[in-house]
Amino acid sequence: LNIPCGTSGGVMIYFDKIEVVNKLRKNMVYDTVKNYTVDYDKIWIYDKIHHEINQFCTKHTLHEIFIEKFDSLDESLVEALNQDIYKFVPSIEILGIRVTKPRIPESIKRNFEEMERQRTQLLIASEN
Repeated sequence: LNIPCGTSGGVMIYFDKIEVVNKLRKNMVYDTVKNYTVDYDKIWIYDKIHHEINQFCTKHTLHEIFIEKFDSLDESLVEALNQDIYKFVPSIEILGIRVTKPRIPESIKRNFEEMERQRTQLLIASEN
């Protein structure tokens, strides 16, 4: 999995790993596979996650994605997926999603680390 994602500020980042736990309702397995094949999860989960991640990125800055809103991204994706799935394929239930931090350009990463180092030094200096 390597989902490219452009932020609202134009920075290209990549989500390398997104884990999804889902289950099929026992009484609807046959119909789901008949209608969508055994790859039902590609259509209704993985392709949809790609779309939702891109929607999320285009609405937010790199700082929001990487720091401010990252901790709620898992829940937002579960909610977005379950909304469409419940409407169109009620046999699938999304139990959980785990997103790893996105990969950001090395130059931006270095700048961010330097800013954090300076911020820490200022905090230490102000305590003395």
